[in-house]
Amino acid sequence: MTTPNPTGCVHCGIERRIHGRQYTKAAGWHSWQQPTQQQIKDRMRARRDERTRP
Repeated sequence: MTTPNPTGCVHCGIERRIHGRQYTKAAGWHSWQQPTQQQIKDRMRARRDERTRP
């Protein structure tokens, strides 16, 4: 599975410019919402780990 972009929606990880209205079981129908600073940091680390994994 690919880690969402660090600035993707807090609920689903989809980028703001293509988000529109999305549905997830946890959040229901929602518009893009900014991720928390911790979420951004965790996503950045996860993406780096994916790139460096053999």
